[in-house]
Amino acid sequence: MTNHYYIISGMGADHRVFSRLNLPENHTHLSWIENEPDETLESYALRMADKITHKNPILIGLSFGGIVAQEIAAIRPVEKIVLISTIKSQMEKPWYFKLASRLRLIDMIPEILLKSPNTFVYFAFSLQTREEKRMLKQCIEQSSPAHLKWAMKQVVDWPSTVHKTPTFHIHSTRDRIFPIKTINFDALINGGHFAIYTNADELNEVLRDEFE
Repeated sequence: MTNHYYIISGMGADHRVFSRLNLPENHTHLSWIENEPDETLESYALRMADKITHKNPILIGLSFGGIVAQEIAAIRPVEKIVLISTIKSQMEKPWYFKLASRLRLIDMIPEILLKSPNTFVYFAFSLQTREEKRMLKQCIEQSSPAHLKWAMKQVVDWPSTVHKTPTFHIHSTRDRIFPIKTINFDALINGGHFAIYTNADELNEVLRDEFE
C-alpha cells in the first residue's frame, strides 16, 4: 500500500509555493490554522496532526513547516519526513536566532510590519524577479500578522524535538535564513530560502529520486 503524502508549507505561505514541484498524486496540503493565544508548538502540532487521516504518512515540510512536521512525528507514527530549507535541532540554528530568543526580540516587532513583505524580507528570501516577489507578497498578505509573529517566536525558541522517524533533508546553497554552514543536509540544491519556487527544476530532480 502506497503511503499518502502530506505537505506543510513555510511560515506565511500556502500550497502555491509548491506549484512548480512534481508532487505525487496521492498528496494533501495541510493548511495552516490560527494558533490559540500563548499556544505551545506541541499543542499546535497536535491540532495540525488531527487533520491527517492516513496511517503512517510521509510528511514534506518546508521551513517552519519542517519544524511542525518533526513535532507531528514526535506524537504520531510517520513513515518518513522530507525536510526542505529548515532545521532539525538547536545546533542548526544560526547565531542570530539564538540571540533573538535570548533577548525576546520577536516580542518587540509591531504586527503592522508583518502585513506585507519589505526589501529586507525579499533579500532574506533571495528573491529577484517580480513574479517571485509577487508570490511571497500574496501569501504573506493573506496570513494573519498575529499568527506570523507567533510562528516566528516558535522558530527562534524551538529547542528541537525527539522522534525516531527517518528524515531526508534538502537544503539550498545560499539560504540566508538558515545558512548552509550550520546544516547537516542529505541533498544540496542551488538557490536561497525560496528555492522551492525559484529553483524548482533542480529540486524536482532530487525529489524524483527520493520518491522513487
